[in-house]
Amino acid sequence: MKKTITALSLAAALFAASTVPAASVTTAAPEPPAACADLVSDLAAKLKKAVASLVPTPDVAALTPLVGDVLAILTAMQDAGCLPAPPVSAPSVPAPVTAKTYEGPADQCVAAVLNLISSVAGLGGTVLGAAAGAQPDAAKLTELLKGVLKDAEDLLAKCGLPKPSGGMPAMSGAPLPVGQG
Repeated sequence: MKKTITALSLAAALFAASTVPAASVTTAAPEPPAACADLVSDLAAKLKKAVASLVPTPDVAALTPLVGDVLAILTAMQDAGCLPAPPVSAPSVPAPVTAKTYEGPADQCVAAVLNLISSVAGLGGTVLGAAAGAQPDAAKLTELLKGVLKDAEDLLAKCGLPKPSGGMPAMSGAPLPVGQG
């Protein structure tokens, strides 16, 4: 299990270290596809469930599937043309025929996508460690989830995506350590 956590931490570090050169000219972003609003709402709902799974005490069993759900929503947003796909050296699998091309502001958006994926992977590594029987560190889980929430807000702003009705979730308070409460 430590190898899995180490591998996820390494992947998170690689995503965080990625840089994207800024474009010299910025143009007005086109309107995002209609499906984006629904996907942003789905993302907000999953993040709200993630916040609820940490307060008042961390519930690793509830948080574990949400990590995969958030990554699946990000993939769906890329397939719908809401987000750009991160650059890769060589495509391993041809893009699906149904995938739309992202037409929004690419200069900062790719970095925001990579930052959010990195944050989710970091949270996933910690959650998987706790799911394997290790005592969950409530403070660490809280800080990682705060990072995911901040990166999700940045993603919406930098990629020109609409905010969901009700807004994005926020951490209202720190969870209690496991065994108290």
